[in-house]
Amino acid sequence: MKADMNTAVERYYDTTLDLYEELWGEHVHHGFWDEGERPGADGADRHEATDRLVRELVAYAGLPEGAHVLDVGCGIGGPALYLAGTLGCSVVGVTLSAQQAARATEKARAAGLADLAEFHQLDALSTGFPDESFDVVWAVESLMHIEDREAFFAEVHRLLRPGGRLAIATWSVRDGALDDEERNLVDQILKHQVMPSFCSLEEHERMALAAGFAEVASVDWSRAVANSWDPEFALVKKPEQGRATMVELARERGADVLGFFYAGPLMKKGFDTGVMTYGAVRAVKPAATSPQTLAEVVEILQTVLDQDDAWSVGITAATTLDGDLELESVELTALSRALQERYGDRVDLAAHVAGLGVDEIIALTVGDVAGFVTARRDGAGRERTGGA
Repeated sequence: MKADMNTAVERYYDTTLDLYEELWGEHVHHGFWDEGERPGADGADRHEATDRLVRELVAYAGLPEGAHVLDVGCGIGGPALYLAGTLGCSVVGVTLSAQQAARATEKARAAGLADLAEFHQLDALSTGFPDESFDVVWAVESLMHIEDREAFFAEVHRLLRPGGRLAIATWSVRDGALDDEERNLVDQILKHQVMPSFCSLEEHERMALAAGFAEVASVDWSRAVANSWDPEFALVKKPEQGRATMVELARERGADVLGFFYAGPLMKKGFDTGVMTYGAVRAVKPAATSPQTLAEVVEILQTVLDQDDAWSVGITAATTLDGDLELESVELTALSRALQERYGDRVDLAAHVAGLGVDEIIALTVGDVAGFVTARRDGAGRERTGGA
């Protein structure tokens, strides 16, 4: 099934590459607009809006300049060339489409960025890259094509260096059960866009946590991107001769190409009804923690909680602050203050916890705290940035 899906995705993008580039532009993904903004009047046109979505994801995920980046589902290289040209990142892009990889390589050469951006036809789940090869894994509107998403999160966790960051922008579906009409709409979108299934943003967070990521969060950008599918709003260029062009393309390239044209009305209905959603997911691979740092954190906890030496024997990296230790907010504040006194102001555990979701707080372990200390003390960590 995986091979069949990969082949179908490859065929779809090989078949529609020129259509996407001609009608959508360099960035083959949604645009991002502020509430009330309209293209051609007081707001960005489609091309500027797609540029902005890349910038929003960079800011939300806290991507550092000069990072070594794996771009999963790189398309024709639009986001990768931004990361390379603006942030000075070295980018390796992978895509199932040989034609996309070739076109992205051409664009990198034309932009003078061939030394910073390279593109390959590879399956993201079996790239062959060594463990801990990248500072960032970047995936813009590609995860929907991957059937085994648990395997995706496990693989990118393997590929990231300790302290490395995951940045995802993805089509998604409303969390919870759908009725028959909603399910039918989703099935039509999946069929025409060569996608196995959709997950909710909340499901993406759960999979990231299960794979071992920390600082997992998501933000719903549905309202900001929904108008990408409204041709009157987004001023999407239409093919000459309309339906006649569609019929001719289907004869020349096969019926798969029609999915390109059917997607618009289906996705617009999906956003209008609230069934389809869209958002960003960010996560961090915990920094490697030395046994000494873990022991120091346990020692500080022992002091804060006024426990004897026998207490510390039962504390391990897997001990949870909320569940096992039942840490109260006043004790967490005291722990944060004690950590800052020993390791410096960057190690602000209270501020870090304030930015976590409820599930993340419940799952927070002593080992997570030690990893947080390592990252902030050594300067490897970055402050979490808010979404738009």
